[in-house]
Amino acid sequence: MPMNKTINVARYEYLHHVSNKRFWIILLSVPLGYALIFGLSILLSSLTFDNRPVGIVDNGNLIQIEPDNSKPSTFFEPQIYLYVYPDESAARAAALADEIQGFAVLPEDYTSHFQLTYWTNKQPDSDVQAEITNFINKNLMVAENIDSAVLKRIDEGSHISLQSLDGSQTSDGTGWHRIIVPIVIGMLNFIVVMTSGGYLLKALVEEKENRTIEIMLTSVPPREIMTGKIIGNLSVGLTQIIVWVLLLGVAGFIFRNRLEFLADINLSGSYVAISVALMVLSFLFSAALMATVGAAMTSTEESQGVIGLMVIPMMFPFYFFSVFLSNPNGIIARVLSFIPLSAPLALSLRMAFSTVSPLEIGLVFAVIIILTLLMFWLAGVVFKRGMLQYSKRLSLKEIFNKETRNA
Repeated sequence: MPMNKTINVARYEYLHHVSNKRFWIILLSVPLGYALIFGLSILLSSLTFDNRPVGIVDNGNLIQIEPDNSKPSTFFEPQIYLYVYPDESAARAAALADEIQGFAVLPEDYTSHFQLTYWTNKQPDSDVQAEITNFINKNLMVAENIDSAVLKRIDEGSHISLQSLDGSQTSDGTGWHRIIVPIVIGMLNFIVVMTSGGYLLKALVEEKENRTIEIMLTSVPPREIMTGKIIGNLSVGLTQIIVWVLLLGVAGFIFRNRLEFLADINLSGSYVAISVALMVLSFLFSAALMATVGAAMTSTEESQGVIGLMVIPMMFPFYFFSVFLSNPNGIIARVLSFIPLSAPLALSLRMAFSTVSPLEIGLVFAVIIILTLLMFWLAGVVFKRGMLQYSKRLSLKEIFNKETRNA
């Protein structure tokens, strides 16, 4: 049966790659590289850690629990100590005297909008903002007659505006965390597509060069071979993601005391589902594109240039990063959301910094699915016509002329 043949090809492709030492070297080198960078950043932050306390001024009479400053501060687990000041003038005097690194002011109507101002002359560490938010939330949880709407809003955290002590500069101190998840999605998509898609392209070209494909075509139809190879390499990509997520979970548990700032990141189920679905579609599109290129080319050297061209659209959201931050629903951001290779990062950035309507999200999926199906059709045509052509590359004219004559 055709389905059994497709599954057999997919199983062979999957086992062939995961049993290769090179696969495991690449698989483990990526998280190890990030772990090294993260470890160096922790070391650097520990060396440059500001051990001065942080002040809090409670104009809303919300603080009922005094800060717990009993835990000792160590090199690997530096502590941020909080001190409550009776008014802004006392806190400002302490800040100007360098007794504290800054102070947060809770307005009287804090529970209406969860906004506060942090006065400082330096960019506060993410841990400082997380500590302030956690302390405020702890007090809100024990407050009497607290409104149920406020309790629901607590998990979203505080919106902290940064203000210099002389009042000359103001900035938003809470937008940084919205960048992390889209960047991770973009990097994961890039690595999986380039590694798994690269495996597919390399295998096709090599099988064509050494004539192995001729033997396969005697027992398996071309379309089943192509589909099986794409499914097998998609499974390889999913294996990479699963292993990385598991390793990330272990690392997160080990360094949980240094990752409190990640509490500011709010991930909805729909955001995760949309991002993962777009990554899968992006991979399927790129895999079909790789199959098309592999079947049309005659040597590995020729195919390498195409991989370089694929990188360009995947990197477009990075090139236009400032555009996404300033105008996430502008024409450039919208167009990049409809391109299969750039869509995962582009749409996740837009959803992080603006509201994207369900209608537009549905339209993005519809367009990308159609483009992916068209690419699969083209890959099937080229695979059938080009895998046994060794002397020269298959031209566009040959592809469509032959298809027309055989229609």
